[in-house]
Amino acid sequence: MSLTEQLKKYPNDYVDLALSPWQSNILAGNHAYERGAFLEARDKYMAAWTLATHLLEQFCKAHVDHNVLSAIEHCCPAVVVAAHNLADCYLAMGQATPACHKLCDAHELVSKLRQHPDEDIARIAYHHLNKTRQELLHFASHHPHFPELIVQVNSSINIHIERSVTLH
Repeated sequence: MSLTEQLKKYPNDYVDLALSPWQSNILAGNHAYERGAFLEARDKYMAAWTLATHLLEQFCKAHVDHNVLSAIEHCCPAVVVAAHNLADCYLAMGQATPACHKLCDAHELVSKLRQHPDEDIARIAYHHLNKTRQELLHFASHHPHFPELIVQVNSSINIHIERSVTLH
């Protein structure tokens, strides 16, 4: 049974069921992070990121209806949370480069979603785009000693600006 068929068959429970492994990984990652087990936390957060991005991608390919929009409303913040937790974990391990890459990945993914032809999906993405942008700016302000990463942050932020300008 396809993702869309499952969503139609179980509209009230499907998104919660689909995201329950994400939530388990986030909670396990948080617990590991609090214990200082950063490699374990990183692996849990990476699993959560992979799951959330996969679900978001699948829902964005589905025929848009109320259930699909609801699923995207849940998956988009799941992607953002997983990316931010993963970046925090990388920073705790002293790895600013992969932290920056993950924040940029999340921002670029949400920027791309902002360009979705469905206005409701684009609106959902727009709401989260500000959060990813703020996180990139926060990263840049706290890591000015990595000029190559600042260039990457600026590039990621400018992708959204350039695309938005060309749409109008």
